Amino acid sequence: MYMLKKFFILFLINIFFLTNINFLYSQNTLSLSTLIQEVKNNNPEIKAAKLRWEASRARVPQAKSPDDPVIGFTFEKAKGSPFQLKKTMPEDRMLSFSQMIPWFGRLPLKGKIALVESQMIAADYKNKELEVINELKNTYFDLFMNYKEIELNKQSLIFLENIAKVSEAKYIVNEVSQEELFKINLEIAKLNNTIINLRESLKSKETKINSLLNKDPEAPLMMPTLNEDISFDKNVDFLYELTLLNNPELAIFSYAIEKNKYEKSLAKKSFFPDLMAGIVMRGLASGGAIGPWDLMLAITVPLWFWTKQRYQVKEAVANLEEAQVAYEAMKNKAFSNTKDLYAKIEIAKNKINLYKTSLIPLLESSIQSSLAGFRSGRGDLMMLLDTQRMLIETKMNYYRAIVEYNMNLADLERQTGVEFQ
Repeated sequence: MYMLKKFFILFLINIFFLTNINFLYSQNTLSLSTLIQEVKNNNPEIKAAKLRWEASRARVPQAKSPDDPVIGFTFEKAKGSPFQLKKTMPEDRMLSFSQMIPWFGRLPLKGKIALVESQMIAADYKNKELEVINELKNTYFDLFMNYKEIELNKQSLIFLENIAKVSEAKYIVNEVSQEELFKINLEIAKLNNTIINLRESLKSKETKINSLLNKDPEAPLMMPTLNEDISFDKNVDFLYELTLLNNPELAIFSYAIEKNKYEKSLAKKSFFPDLMAGIVMRGLASGGAIGPWDLMLAITVPLWFWTKQRYQVKEAVANLEEAQVAYEAMKNKAFSNTKDLYAKIEIAKNKINLYKTSLIPLLESSIQSSLAGFRSGRGDLMMLLDTQRMLIETKMNYYRAIVEYNMNLADLERQTGVEFQ
């Protein structure tokens, strides 16, 4: 009878070894590139930023156009009711046309200022697009990690359930204590609760992705995937160049310098007068004949230049200097962020290599050794459970490092304005 029980225990252990404990999802994968295209097309924040840019482009031709001319009719010496204008004499009827003509170069400068302002709004649109895409990527990576945590906990659960079956058979023949069996079942209960909580957390991340896509918050999503390749090898000097050329926030500060240069030139032109030209035609008769006509030319006189135009120039100079200093500060901040993200990526790569090439293989080897000892009846059950727990936690840390690597790379892509993946 005892030999029969031993045979039954060994049979269960062999079944355990032959069981594939890897938890695999059967659903199709969720493509990040597809989501990025969707968010570009459908996200309301990106759409609003794009419309602001389109509106700013329409202001450029307005800015470089002159003021509207003024056309007037004058009836002098009108008799009787104000509405009996036909009683006025033909020579007392006048048609006037006047136009304000800005000093040479003012309108082109206003057009250039409006164009630079439009370019600043275009950079802001690009920045908003990068910001939303970055938020989408980070949520996608969070969702991937959530799935991985569920998967690894499922693996651990299947492992423990198999160990529990074997331990129950060993308990019958007094090879496993009741306390050890209780601890196994306690771990199973904890894992089941952890998996339930992870599934709830997964739903909130899916809702966030749907909100970024402007879709129904409860719309179902497939399982995300993540490439475990860590081949990023750009050097930091190259990243500085990309930041300088493509960072949209830095571009806004650069355009601010250009805008203030034009405003300084425009302020200097305020010392020169504008011209008002007009013509008045008299003697409008019913037959269409035109009598004598008057020509009018007038100029604005910058009489109070020491309190007005002079300080306009001072203001423009100060604004220009402030824009130049602000650009330098923003450039230093951008370079610092680029260097910080570069360092974080390198640290994440080191972690990934450590887990992949050293820690995980060692723990897997230790598991195999512990299982062999447990199968032969000489192994320690608690040590086996601790080793399995360490293996699952190490795998989780490995995937966390993969997610950390990709998140930092996504942040660097936003910082430099360039896609690396």
